[in-house]
Amino acid sequence: MKPAFSVWLEEDGRHVIGEKEAEILQGIKKFGSLMAAAKSLGMTYAHVWNVVEALSKRLGKPVVSAFRGGESGGGTVLTAEGESILGQYEELEGRVGKFLGESKKHIFVEAAKPDLSIIGSSCPGVKMLAELIEGFNAEVVEVGSSAGLTAVMLGEADLAGIHLYDPVKRRYNITAVSRTWPQGMAVLIRGYTREQGLVVKKGNPKGIRGFADLKGRARLINRNLGSGTREVIDRLMEVNGISITEVKGYDHEVRTHEEVARAIDECRADVGVALRSVAETYGLDFIPVCEEQYDFVCERRRLSKPSVKAFIEALKSQRFKDELKRRTSGIKPAKNIGEIIEVP
Repeated sequence: MKPAFSVWLEEDGRHVIGEKEAEILQGIKKFGSLMAAAKSLGMTYAHVWNVVEALSKRLGKPVVSAFRGGESGGGTVLTAEGESILGQYEELEGRVGKFLGESKKHIFVEAAKPDLSIIGSSCPGVKMLAELIEGFNAEVVEVGSSAGLTAVMLGEADLAGIHLYDPVKRRYNITAVSRTWPQGMAVLIRGYTREQGLVVKKGNPKGIRGFADLKGRARLINRNLGSGTREVIDRLMEVNGISITEVKGYDHEVRTHEEVARAIDECRADVGVALRSVAETYGLDFIPVCEEQYDFVCERRRLSKPSVKAFIEALKSQRFKDELKRRTSGIKPAKNIGEIIEVP
């Protein structure tokens, strides 16, 4: 037998960083990418993103930042704060290991990068598009619209699928991109419209007719903070004068439309917000609440990347339109689908 140990750093009795966080930071430092670190460690991108975001919140400063790099994109590096906290952890781990006569060695295996990375909002249309892109390996990661925007900024994604509504200007996606990027650095690629609504068990046993009926009557399955659908939920709750304390299950979050449907189908929740297409797939009833615009964000320099060009061709193709009609409902291609839209 030989000794084993685990160390971590706390502040005021609160966990700050342990082996899990340290391994992720080490992976990012080695590969210059959250995606590559996640694959090397056998974790999902969403999990790595959550850990990094939580660590940044605990420290009060970001632990990663982006570097730029032409059409193939840049990547992710540790900030001074990230380097500092990782250094403190490694110094402590080294001292304990030396005392015990045992050292820890973290092994990272480099994983192949996809030709095209699409990180953003959950949508069956995106998965369908990935299947139709010819000659390139496309990877789809569902983390929500806001995290997708950040992934493009960090150089982790070629594209982000988003559906973020500005209730003041009454438009989708343009405001979110203009607030995030300097003028002219990013563009929107026009996508399609989607029908979102309340999803309930077949026969609607709770008699839910709209958002006003969520107050104390049903268990909600919510979407993750930062997703476009979560913004829909919060906005419509506010419109109907409902506070989060009045809705059972508000804190129960999932990341995809399919997870919402499964929770209702398995009676773990009574109601959620999801796409009509997903509700029908699971045999659930659907109560429409809005039609939204779903577009794709791309850094301008990446428009010349061959896999991005192939994505746009697939998006504009008749085959994609035919597949949407055949395999989904409530998702309709825009008249100018695939058009590059300048963001003021």
